[in-house]
Parts: sequence; C-alpha cells; structure tokens
Amino acid sequence: SESSNFPSGLQKYYLDQMVEGSIQQREYFVRYPSQPNKSNYPIVFYFHGNGGTAESFYSNLSEVHELIDNNQFIGIFPQGLEESWNLGEEASKADDVAWVGEIIKIISEKSFVDSSSVYAVGISNGAGIVNKLAKESDMLKGIAPIVSQQTLALSKIKPFNSVSVFQINGDDDPLIPVNGGVSKVQHHFVSAKESAENWAMHSKCSTLPATFENVWGPYPVTAFIFRNCDSNHQVRYHIVEGSGHRGNFGNFALHTAIWNFFKTFHGGD
Repeated sequence: SESSNFPSGLQKYYLDQMVEGSIQQREYFVRYPSQPNKSNYPIVFYFHGNGGTAESFYSNLSEVHELIDNNQFIGIFPQGLEESWNLGEEASKADDVAWVGEIIKIISEKSFVDSSSVYAVGISNGAGIVNKLAKESDMLKGIAPIVSQQTLALSKIKPFNSVSVFQINGDDDPLIPVNGGVSKVQHHFVSAKESAENWAMHSKCSTLPATFENVWGPYPVTAFIFRNCDSNHQVRYHIVEGSGHRGNFGNFALHTAIWNFFKTFHGGD
C-alpha cells in the first residue's frame, strides 16, 4: 500500500551543490503527514529569513504542522547557505533557484506527490527568494512573500507563467521600506504596491484592486485584491498597521489563510 513507503513526520535530507567551485553539502527538511490518507499531495516550501535556520523556522510553525497532519500538503523547509538566500547581496553565493529545482525534481519522483501543485512561503530574505523563484522559473503556482516585496531588479523580469501572490508588508517596517528604495539589507526595492501591481500585470489581472479592511490579531490590515487574473490565479497584498518587520500576528491563523488562498487560487482549471 501507499503508506508503507510513505515517510512519517520530519525527515532530513541532503542535496549537494557546487558553489563558487566547491561542493557544499546542503540540507533541507521534509515534513510528511503523520497519518497519510491521500494518494496525492501538493507541496509547500517554507523559506526562513536571513540569519535563520530551517530547523528553528520549522519548530516555530506549529500551525503548519497541523495543516500537514490534516493531510493538506507536504511541507519542505530548505536551509539557506550561510543562513541566507542569494539575491545578489547576501553571504550565500549559491544558485538557490537551481537547487530548489533539484529538490522539486527529487520529490516529484515519489508517487504520492503532485508536482504540478507547488507553492512557496517565505519571510524577509526568504520572501525575496520566493519572489525570485516565481520570476525566474516555472516551478510555482503560488507564493506568499511575507515582509518583503520584489527588488527593483526582480520587478524587471517577466515570469514564465502566471502565479497567485499573497504578499504581506508592515506599514512601519524598519528593514524593508514599504514605499520602496534602498534598504539596510543593500537591495533596492520597489514599493509594496508596485510589486503587487507588477505581479498582477503579469498574471493579466484587473488593473484596479478591490480594497478590504481587516484585523489580524491586534493589527488593522488593509487588503488590496487584484481579481479576474489568468487561469484561476489571484494577486493580493496586505498592509499591516504597526506590525513592523514580523511574520506572526497574534492569534491570527496566517498560515491557514495562506494555504486556503493557495488552494482556492491554485492556477489550475
């Protein structure tokens, strides 16, 4: 039966990569449902921030563990080289897009993986890499960049395919300027609004977003939603008031909201 060859819980894997002329042993974690009951699972990647680790990011996401154990998807937690993702200014000089592509190729060989349904969530520098992956490859159906928008360089790239985007920014983020410009992390960013508009344009959405007021835990949120996109996609961005540079919002079930978004706007027919 399927479950007999189905790994359970958290597993650690290695996938070597040549970086600047030397082989790096790179690790990633895969979290499988504890009691699998489906023959086919989508994949969701979770990318930690700069200076972070896959393991601590994973251990802080108990909400994601529950989604996985409810047989929603299989989660992948990759480890950035030098605890960073290479967008051009970071300590890592790895080609992360190629490396993630190899991880997808390996896991796609498993019979219980739906390799046409791959999504990615990232925080801060991890949000940078999910934007980059969606611009420079055709591997992803949807992304959730948390507290980072596109860099100016990424915004100039035309993606291979439409994607659904669930973007989050703090209105008072001290690290990544919500209105764009050069940041303490060296990159030049477009504004949160321009980044979302750029994704909406490439996914052929309506040009004017609908606006909604919301509350996430203690934080007021304004959501801007671009509808009528290509092939069941949607692009939305959220400006969170007073949250600074953070990816958790009190008791608001953020990762469930993101997964429901991916599931609804999965880019299939």
